[in-house]
Amino acid sequence: MKKYLFSTLVVALSACATSPDKVKAQYMPDTAYASLTCPQLAEAELKQGDEVSGLYNSQRRAHKTDTWTVLAVGVPLSGMLDEDKQEQLARAKGKLDAIHRVQHARVCPGISAPA
Repeated sequence: MKKYLFSTLVVALSACATSPDKVKAQYMPDTAYASLTCPQLAEAELKQGDEVSGLYNSQRRAHKTDTWTVLAVGVPLSGMLDEDKQEQLARAKGKLDAIHRVQHARVCPGISAPA
């Protein structure tokens, strides 16, 4: 019986929303940003950074909610409530990476060396 409960808990936890720190950026081509000037890239970076931040926070809340609801009732709720933002966060991180690549290629002022 204990083995069954443990297996059920493991399966339920694996269905939970992914922690936002573990969401990898989806590759996005640089072409969407290649025609922008450095000031335009800086503006795009700010907007995209705000989007990443908002999605990060949403994903963090979904992850926490799933962790607690699995422990309380055995079911992750974020998928049912459409709160899991993993795919949107991966795309947003990818767009931000593309903006940074173009900024580095153009040697825009105020940009640090790539990691």
